[in-house]
Amino acid sequence: MKLFTLTAATLFVGTGLLSAQFEAEPKYDAGAVTALVDRVHQDLDHAYGVFHFSSGDRDRLNHAEKDLREFSQKWEHGKFDKGQLNGAIDSIQHVLDNNKLPAEQREAISGDVTQLRRMREAYERHEIKH
Repeated sequence: MKLFTLTAATLFVGTGLLSAQFEAEPKYDAGAVTALVDRVHQDLDHAYGVFHFSSGDRDRLNHAEKDLREFSQKWEHGKFDKGQLNGAIDSIQHVLDNNKLPAEQREAISGDVTQLRRMREAYERHEIKH
């Protein structure tokens, strides 16, 4: 009898944990995605004001901002454009890899890229709901 009770309890707890894993709320809802994109724009705009980028880097960052704007517009209409997000991440990362930005701006933008990557990973795990 004890073995039956123990087995039943284990199955009950295990089933609850398994269903909770698949029913968890998404980390990123529509507002969280929009807020992240807005923060990246703010950090890039701030970096423009305190650092002189080469024309190539400025072009890369302008392209990244354009990709993010278009990504955001599509997101507002329910489409997550992973290609545009990837392009923006790559462009920003290239600038981070090849410049000596002031520490504060580098940390902010690096953190933004990390968050964009995490958002992309959450999308790939189907954790983002619009």
